[in-house]
Amino acid sequence: MWKQKESYLKNEETTPEELQLEKDQFLKKHKQVILDWTKANKSRLIEGRKNYSWNTKEPQACLTERSEITESIKISRSQNSGGIDLETLDVIMSWGGFGKFPLRDEKKVLDITRKVFSLVDQGKVSEAVERLLAIKGVGISRASKIIGLFDKERFCIYDSRVGTALKTLQFDEKPVLKCPAGRARPGDPCSDSGWAKNYQHLIWTLEVIRDQLNLEGLQFGIADVEMALFMMGK
Repeated sequence: MWKQKESYLKNEETTPEELQLEKDQFLKKHKQVILDWTKANKSRLIEGRKNYSWNTKEPQACLTERSEITESIKISRSQNSGGIDLETLDVIMSWGGFGKFPLRDEKKVLDITRKVFSLVDQGKVSEAVERLLAIKGVGISRASKIIGLFDKERFCIYDSRVGTALKTLQFDEKPVLKCPAGRARPGDPCSDSGWAKNYQHLIWTLEVIRDQLNLEGLQFGIADVEMALFMMGK
């Protein structure tokens, strides 16, 4: 169940200094357009977060489901030396509207997710995403749900609706971020390493949006911005 590629290992030795430099360069280039976009879309972000839901469920019920999955991930990590088990992965996949997790070998799942979350704990998010994308059948939407639901203060989900909402966030008339494919809509072409890098860029983008909204007196976290984008990208 592994994709035949080697790229997912290439960035594992990224140092904190290199990551900070990449972040600084990204923000130097894109921060102003992100701020301008946030101000232009403030009311839509507020409305989207307020009405966050799917399948006609009440917003509070949807928030409760997310919180329950987050707790399940944390419990599984505590019981499995930092990794998460197949049962927990299946719960995440079911919540996301997918079938069971593609890799069905429990030992391999635990080995992989231990490494994934070790990288997450080190702040090496792109590398963590690439580890998941190396599994056949796991795309950026599935991978980002596993990481995004783990910690709503630091991470987010990266799916077609989030990507669609951000298509108008542009630099030099080109979208800052790639848009993943959805069930009924095509996405942008991108390599696994490209999606991993875009996921890190998405987090930095959402941090800027969050901070601007907080400056204006709104209590938004990273996941709150993502939920707002999810509704905006219908």
